[in-house]
Amino acid sequence: MLGDWYATLIHAPRLQVVLAVSERTLLPVVVPAREARTLLPRFRVALAAMLIRLDVRPSVVEREMRAMDSAAVGKTRSRTVLGSMNDFIRMSKVDPWPPPSLEELSLELACAPCGPIGMKSPDDLTRDLLNSEGLQ
Repeated sequence: MLGDWYATLIHAPRLQVVLAVSERTLLPVVVPAREARTLLPRFRVALAAMLIRLDVRPSVVEREMRAMDSAAVGKTRSRTVLGSMNDFIRMSKVDPWPPPSLEELSLELACAPCGPIGMKSPDDLTRDLLNSEGLQ
């Protein structure tokens, strides 16, 4: 339901992170960049935790995780998502760095209204989309 995901590496002092953003809702998820071979499983864990924090029903979270069982890495196709990612990168410049929690940073970024989604926030749009789908 969240569409394709786009990711970029953020080089920051003392901690490099990967910012992943949903194409459909612009939901941001930030995970440590260490060990590239474990990035996708760690991203999925972080996404599931984020969805639970957004009060998405557990059955819907499980369904979304199953839908993400297969993954392919490719070149970014959406300029809209790239622009939003750049905005999130600017907003993530917190002091002190690193932030106390990447999950909290993700949640903070998710509250920002975004122009490409009609000035809704990614957290609200994600919650609305997934919870309305979960009723079907």
